[in-house]
This record gives sequence, C-alpha cells and structure tokens, in this order.
Amino acid sequence: MFIIHIFLTGGLVLSKCRRYHFVNKPFTWYEAQSYCRKNYVGLACIENSEEMNQVINTVSSAGYNSEVWIGVYIHLQRHAASQNDDESWNWKKQIQSEPFLVSYFCQSISVSGQWYSNCSVEHPFICYNGTSQSPQYVLVNESMDWFRALRYCRENFTDIASYSISDSQLQILLPNGDRAWIGVISYPEIRQRDCGNSSFRYWDDFGNIPSIFRSLFGVADLQRSGKWRLIEYFTKIPFVCFDNLPAPGKENVQKKVIKMNLNLEGLSVDLNDRAVKANLTKLQDKLEEKGVNGVNLKWRKLPDGAVFHKEEKNTKKEEKKKTEL
Repeated sequence: MFIIHIFLTGGLVLSKCRRYHFVNKPFTWYEAQSYCRKNYVGLACIENSEEMNQVINTVSSAGYNSEVWIGVYIHLQRHAASQNDDESWNWKKQIQSEPFLVSYFCQSISVSGQWYSNCSVEHPFICYNGTSQSPQYVLVNESMDWFRALRYCRENFTDIASYSISDSQLQILLPNGDRAWIGVISYPEIRQRDCGNSSFRYWDDFGNIPSIFRSLFGVADLQRSGKWRLIEYFTKIPFVCFDNLPAPGKENVQKKVIKMNLNLEGLSVDLNDRAVKANLTKLQDKLEEKGVNGVNLKWRKLPDGAVFHKEEKNTKKEEKKKTEL
C-alpha cells in the first residue's frame, strides 16, 4: 500500500460559481469571443437554469432588451440521404441527444436558394429516376414531412433528389418559387466555448436558415425570455462574458491536501519515477475540461524528497488485536 499527497491551491477549489458581464459593443461572434478571453474567461458559458437567469438579470439591469451573443455554437455535419440506406438512417437514434434542435436541419430548395427547415413541416418534394449521375427529376406535388417524402421516393422512384439540381432544372420543377424537400439532412454538433461539454439547452423556435452555413452561433434573445436562437457569426450585436468567482488572488487562495492510498500488490512500478509523477498534468487537464479554473495541482514532497511512501504494516499491533478478539 502506498500513500501519496496532492496539494490543491486556488480560489474556489472545486466550484464553478460564475459572474457575468454585459458588454454593450456591437461585435461579431468571433470578435466577442476574443474580447471576453482577453478581459475575462470567455463568452457566456451557461450550464443550468440558475446561470441562465443570471445572464438575463445581468443584461436586463443594464437596460438592454434584445439579442446578445453567448458561448454556444453548432457545427453541422451534412448527410445526403442517398448515402444511407433505411436501416442505417434511424432518425430516432440520431436525435436522442438533441430531440429539439436536430429537427430543424432538413433541407428544402427553391429558385431563391436552399434552406434548413423543420423536418416536420410538409412540402412537395423532388424524387428522381435513373442513376445519381444521370438523374431524371420528378416533382411530387403532394405535401409531406421530410421523412415521409424520403420513404415515398424510395418506394416509387430511385431515391429522393440531392442538392445537385441546376437552376434551369429548378425553374422547370418549381416555376412559381415554391419550396420542395430534397434529400439532404444535417446533424448539429452542439458546443459551448470555454466551458467544456454541457447538456443544458434553452432553445427557442426559429425559422428557416440559409443552408450555405456549416456553423451557426448562439444568441440569447431577451425579448423571448432569454431563449437561444442561431444566427450567422458576422452579425454585430452586444454580448455577455463570464469569469469565475472569486478571482484567484493572494488574499483568497485556499490550500487543501488530499491523501490517497494506492494498492499496487503484485505490480512492480516505481511510483517516484518522473514519468509517473508527470501524470498529475492529466488531472489538471480534466479539471479544466469540466470548467474548473483557478486551481493548481502539485505533489506534496516529504522531507526525504519522495512523493510516494510505502505503508508498513504493524504486525505486532495486528496480532494483539486478533488475540483480544
């Protein structure tokens, strides 16, 4: 049995208390992110309803009542339905982690462009016969949601059309500027900058989004109770930064020693080897991934300079205890 000690130093050793700062300057999302990282920790990281209320109160108390940038954004993984058979394209499995947001990224098309739309909305749709290299497009002028349209095309034609339809073909298929489903769908990877992975969501309903964008960025709309929507990064609006409380300083640094016992019976490991002790940096990285900032870890060395000490059993005391029993 080996005994080791770890020092934890910093303000708020294992806490994630946050303070939010409203910045009333019209910046793009990336400009806002850079400003927040320079002056605070990052763009507003929101991991629960209490923090969301803090953001709302911070912005409202400054007299502002519209959209503000926050740290959430999404990256879209585009899939052509023709690349997936019915068995692998199990949408119920796809949306288990994001049941609300993911339904907004089925693709529709018109002569004016391509759009991400709510998959449950009913539109006419475009199927094709022949091969994907030489398709013969057919407009099915019957409104269905995206998934029913996909099944219909596969049961009655070769497949649903992809995004390779030319403008001249669209003018023939959709002469009145109507919108139709095509066989493209995108799965959103949702991230929050500067705070690791968070499962908290506060999405609002939102309309069609031009499908030229592969990444979209989050705003909290104070006119909609702070609900989140997605817009393009180049929009210039105010934003919210965050830092952690209390900020680390000499006057509030806390120290804590953690004692750990390791049972290495049967293993020949030199725990005082430099490479073994370097593993402490992995623990530090894990803390930062979880949003714990201002904490430093280091080994506690004893007077002999070693970190790890083997615990010797006191056999006489153990024998005495057995005799008494």
